Amino acid sequence: MPLLSWRAAAPKGGSPDHTGPQGPEGVPGVPVDSVNGRPIAYVAGRGSARTEYARRDPVPRTNSVIRGLAGSVHERVNRIGQARDWLGRWQDKVQGRPQRPIRALDEFTGESLAQWALTNVLYARKRPVPSFGFGLAPVLTHSLAARRQRRLRGALLIAALVYLGASHVRGLAAIVVTVLLWQFIVGRPGQAILRWGFSALVPAVLLAGVLFGLWTFVRPRIPVLRDAALDGLLVAPQLLIAITAVYLFDRWACHAYLQSLRPGREHIAERPFLAPFAAKRIDGRRVTEQWQSIAYHKEGGADRFVGAGLDSWPRGATRIQLTAARTNEDEEDSQSLDPADITGLDESQKFEADELLDKVRDELEKLCGALVETHALPNCDVAEFFGVPEGRWKSLSQTSGEGDKHEWPEATEMCTEARDAPTGHFSRRYLAAQVVAWDGQIVVTVYAHAALEGNTLHFVTRPHVLAPLLPSANGTPATGWDLARKLAETPLHACGDTVALAARAYTTIGRGLGLLTAVTTAAVAVRQKDDGLPVSLREHCSRVTTEDMHQTEDVQRYVSILQSRMFNTVSAFLADHGLATGEFKRQAIEITQNYISGNNNQVNTGNMGGGMQQGHAPGGPANETEKAG
Repeated sequence: MPLLSWRAAAPKGGSPDHTGPQGPEGVPGVPVDSVNGRPIAYVAGRGSARTEYARRDPVPRTNSVIRGLAGSVHERVNRIGQARDWLGRWQDKVQGRPQRPIRALDEFTGESLAQWALTNVLYARKRPVPSFGFGLAPVLTHSLAARRQRRLRGALLIAALVYLGASHVRGLAAIVVTVLLWQFIVGRPGQAILRWGFSALVPAVLLAGVLFGLWTFVRPRIPVLRDAALDGLLVAPQLLIAITAVYLFDRWACHAYLQSLRPGREHIAERPFLAPFAAKRIDGRRVTEQWQSIAYHKEGGADRFVGAGLDSWPRGATRIQLTAARTNEDEEDSQSLDPADITGLDESQKFEADELLDKVRDELEKLCGALVETHALPNCDVAEFFGVPEGRWKSLSQTSGEGDKHEWPEATEMCTEARDAPTGHFSRRYLAAQVVAWDGQIVVTVYAHAALEGNTLHFVTRPHVLAPLLPSANGTPATGWDLARKLAETPLHACGDTVALAARAYTTIGRGLGLLTAVTTAAVAVRQKDDGLPVSLREHCSRVTTEDMHQTEDVQRYVSILQSRMFNTVSAFLADHGLATGEFKRQAIEITQNYISGNNNQVNTGNMGGGMQQGHAPGGPANETEKAG
């Protein structure tokens, strides 16, 4: 039976974050005309195949998720807070309490996050996963800026050290020798030698002889050593002042970057300054993140689409045998009919999976506009996605076969893959309904797939939830008096950075002049090596589940509304084709009324129309009371 007429999704509109109904430049074109030079609209012995697919809405450009992720890469350690923690540890030790932790930046903020984003997203040899609720370009741009700032800071520190070392060679040498002697004396080697020297008479004589020999060697050179010590006392304050000044300007630059991301600023940088090669890669990432291929893998025993959310809910699967609906007269006549004639379908009752999904898409799009009795779903988008295995992700092209980056390489497969029987296809087409709420912090996506095979309809829904960002990955710029206070405290933080650098240098010198640091850096590089598997920057920096009560309620309501609308539409579609819907309604009610919300371990009840209330699981106390009544 021919497919229903396929039309492009109507502009959703209404959202100030969207750049327009046509989307930003670089969004892949919808029409696909041919496969290997042959029009795909023609399939031998079958109806007309679709030549277009439902595209995505433009990605929001300036919501809180973009600002939070981009601002978090410019965060610095709170040195004043660290000093308070150290003092608090001394108090804990005196009062016999457990020692409190020393605050520091984690892997989801600061330069660690910037390095992760550049390694796993920008310079990775794989396609980025689709970004939901935010765009990658501003975050990658600020990650590049953070890396450039780190390199500039390191270059200035080395330049200050080289300049002062060249002008005060003896002073710098005296500082290094003094540190080494001090570490030798107070360290394990010096303590062991002293214990050995005072353990008996012979070791004491030998130790005294060694010390006398050293004094005989050093005594003629005391004037030179005195000049070197005075030079060291002169160069040490200059070096500390230079390092503090470098850290001071570094922190002021971070404040400037954060102010460029303040909520009142509409334009956010999407291209790095004076970096043409990096800008070209960012443009490529901005195009590919709009493509509609999404990888799936198994995590914790459950299947999950990478990038759609760490909170993947249990799938809702219905499977029914398609049979014609029968009236009371049919029930009486069925006693004398052959079973094959009872279950047989005529041509008017047959349909294809594409036709069913078309109807579901049309009904879901009605949730995007103004509803009659209630509000529309916020930022609701209905589009199609091409689910591919995780192992195939690294082999997917980042450009089209014709070299045009604006064309989606899998667009042809999107239109032709579902025309055949689903058996044997790893990659399959999904219809996705997505709601972006809480200024991009909450993204709820429900994927639906319909398969017709052996006169059996298999309809599956897979809800996914993107939870809000972690607090450390959600950088917010200061305003008003808070900003003035932070700017005034910046010199103190810079002094703390200098002390921390001196402590690291002291430890590094004492542990083999950087050998341990080199080994640690190599281990981090191996750990961050791109393995070709799909990764999501948003999932890397997000919570697993929602923790706020109201956000959790909204998530549950969105999933209930979307799933109920999908199952209602399928039921009405089957009824319009004269097919029995009793078994399908029974299975759908079990899914929509009884499901568990992710890891929240809450059983929720709803109905096919999308209503929802908190309740007990079947067979729980509430049901037992009803049975007793």
